[in-house]
Amino acid sequence: MFYLNNNYLVKIGGIKMKKNASIIGFIGLLVLVVFVSGCTSSNNMTSNQTSNVSVQINSTTPWNGTLTYNGTDHKINGTSNSNYNLGTTTGTVTIYLKNDNGTGNSTVQLLQGDKIIQTQTTSENQQTVTISHNF
Repeated sequence: MFYLNNNYLVKIGGIKMKKNASIIGFIGLLVLVVFVSGCTSSNNMTSNQTSNVSVQINSTTPWNGTLTYNGTDHKINGTSNSNYNLGTTTGTVTIYLKNDNGTGNSTVQLLQGDKIIQTQTTSENQQTVTISHNF
């Protein structure tokens, strides 16, 4: 049992402590309970991350280019259709593709899951395409 005596909280049995010290102790105990209960837990996935991002290239001719995502450039090339699974992506995805021999068509699609975000196709007059999208 406790009682107040001249700004001291006194426990029957002889231990004295200042009222302010008991308030600070109570606040410390409250912070500890909140911390242990998990109220301060965080999710590791940043709010601007996007998952299931992929690039689909459909081509009838040899091609080469650059695929940039998560801040890194990747040289890409092929002679027909290709798919690049980027997984979880943050920031800007940029795809630059050029037909090697100047003939035929290539279509580049940026997808999130089954949803097409952007599509571009080369043409007889325009043998390069560039897609850029910020997630």
